[in-house]
Amino acid sequence: MNLMQMIQCGGNPKMILSQMMSNSQFSNNPIMKNTFDMMNRGDSKGLEQLARNLCKEKGLNPEEIMSQFKH
Repeated sequence: MNLMQMIQCGGNPKMILSQMMSNSQFSNNPIMKNTFDMMNRGDSKGLEQLARNLCKEKGLNPEEIMSQFKH
C-alpha cells in the first residue's frame, strides 16, 4: 500500500512516515530523509514545495491533487 492510500484510509501521516523511516530502504533515501526532517521541524511550506515539485516531475497538477484531499 502506498503512502497516499494509507493516508486516505485514515492513517496518521506522521506515524506512517515514522514507520517508513525505520525501514533502511527509506532511511537511506535523501528525499525521504529530508521530508521526515521537514515534518519534524514543522516546515509546512517546505513540505508543500516538495509536494508541488514532485507533482511537476510526474506531470500532475498540484491544485487538482490538493482538491482530492479536501473531499
